[in-house]
Amino acid sequence: MSPPPESSPPPNATLANLRAVDGITVSTVHGDEASIAAVSERFGPDVESMEGAAFMYCCLIHGVPFAQVRAVSNIVERRNRGAWKLPEAIAALGAEGLRILES
Repeated sequence: MSPPPESSPPPNATLANLRAVDGITVSTVHGDEASIAAVSERFGPDVESMEGAAFMYCCLIHGVPFAQVRAVSNIVERRNRGAWKLPEAIAALGAEGLRILES
């Protein structure tokens, strides 16, 4: 295994200005009140993803600095795909990604 990266996230003015949140990586969808309450009580996350930990683990074992930048398209609630804002989230993530790369 490679040594951990010296700086994660890497030094970047745009990254430094983003809001940091607590997140968890999950292997299931939390779409009912009982599972949402259990996860909230146990971990208190601001966001959840299904691939974040795998990405960060790969970076760690290869000694690559990393940052995970997410755009939130929906809140954790009972399954309501009609409330998801995927186009807006994708546009925001794309714009932020360009700012990060340009800085």
